[in-house]
Amino acid sequence: MTAVQVLDDVWLVGSGTHETAFTDPHDCHCYLIWDGESGFLIDAGSGLGEQTWLANIEQVCDPFRLDSVLITHYHADHAGGAATARELGLQVRGHPLTTQALLTGDEERTQVARARAAGIYPADYRLRPATLEPIRGGQHVRSGDVCLEAVDAPGHSDGHLVFLLHGTRGTVLFSGDCLFAGGRVSLQAIPDCRLDLYATTVIGLADRGVDVLLPGHGELVLERARNDLDRAAATFRRLVPPENVLPAD
Repeated sequence: MTAVQVLDDVWLVGSGTHETAFTDPHDCHCYLIWDGESGFLIDAGSGLGEQTWLANIEQVCDPFRLDSVLITHYHADHAGGAATARELGLQVRGHPLTTQALLTGDEERTQVARARAAGIYPADYRLRPATLEPIRGGQHVRSGDVCLEAVDAPGHSDGHLVFLLHGTRGTVLFSGDCLFAGGRVSLQAIPDCRLDLYATTVIGLADRGVDVLLPGHGELVLERARNDLDRAAATFRRLVPPENVLPAD
């Protein structure tokens, strides 16, 4: 597999579905931001495709020159690879709730135990503990000329962060599992999926003037992404959940 350049300074380096950037079927989309001198990795996959994930990054840059790996939330398809990143010597950052959950590999808080029982992860899959540095919504993280704004985005899960990159293509939203192409969302029957907070999150993000939407799964929206955000926000304003990205069967 190989890294796929999606913007001048953004590559897709991991995915459970993208044919070219594929790493493991249990992985989310993992995005490398690299301006030629410095950058970040957003999300680290499940940890099951770690060798391909690392090889894809190496096609673009020396992974040890990255400032850090930024985890959007503690679900295993996004955070399971944090342990691998730490073993490589990379700094990993996440919301304080993500930091707490990954420190002990808490499979109850992260819903890994429930997901494994439902057949979403292999029977022998375990969330490996990892030490993260906390980052909070409202903070900016900078590496050279690359600057990302962390934004609190609860709803899909507690402690969910999204990241905004302001550049030549306008405002790019790395949305994790908060928002998807077509204005869809990710609703699950788990304790920390909170519909009221989800509505507040999406309505707030729709006011941020997003031009490009790079979600944790599925289709990338490389232009006019504000239409997708406006669609989801309008639905939530009517007190109705937007279309769920997760299939019913």
